[in-house]
Amino acid sequence: MANQKKIVRLNNEFTAQQLNRIQTNNKQVPKRRYLGLILVAVILVMILPTINLVKSYQTLQSRLELKPEYEKKSDALDKQLAIEKADIVKLKDPIFIEKYARLRYYSKDGEKVFLIPELSDGGVTKMK
Repeated sequence: MANQKKIVRLNNEFTAQQLNRIQTNNKQVPKRRYLGLILVAVILVMILPTINLVKSYQTLQSRLELKPEYEKKSDALDKQLAIEKADIVKLKDPIFIEKYARLRYYSKDGEKVFLIPELSDGGVTKMK
């Protein structure tokens, strides 16, 4: 026991400064522990919008692939609409209605009806 040394700390200004410096260094260490947790949280927060962006891009690409198909369908419907509008104009004409009715349903006595292939439907055009 004679070999044990007792260490006595002096209470002066220098030792107080050294003690404060050691304590401030020790206080910074716990902040570094949370740095990893903060980094993980930031990575998660950045991943969520990235996933949403990728899904939006995939949706856009699939819709761009469908665009030519629907443009063809739109053109076909536009043509059909133009034909239907022309038929409506024709059906408002009383002379045309009379010709159409004779061709389809009846003919006057002694009247001969000649069928022309282009006008077999009485001039009303339908898409096939």
